[in-house]
Amino acid sequence: MTLGPLENTAVIDPEPIRAVEARRICDQYGAVVWFGYFTRRWWALVDQHALVQGATPDRLGQAIMAARRRLAA
Repeated sequence: MTLGPLENTAVIDPEPIRAVEARRICDQYGAVVWFGYFTRRWWALVDQHALVQGATPDRLGQAIMAARRRLAA
């Protein structure tokens, strides 16, 4: 039996990584955070007043801080 080029590739489950990243952002910014499986984006509910999203956890953190600045103005 011959293996194809991808049949010997490791499979990584992204769920534990996403859970750790969500907890890190939640702890760092104090917002409700989740990864949207259909949108493929990171989301946060900021102070129960703003819904923001980011392509990466770090971009989400930036969006959270920008929303807080807007809410404070």
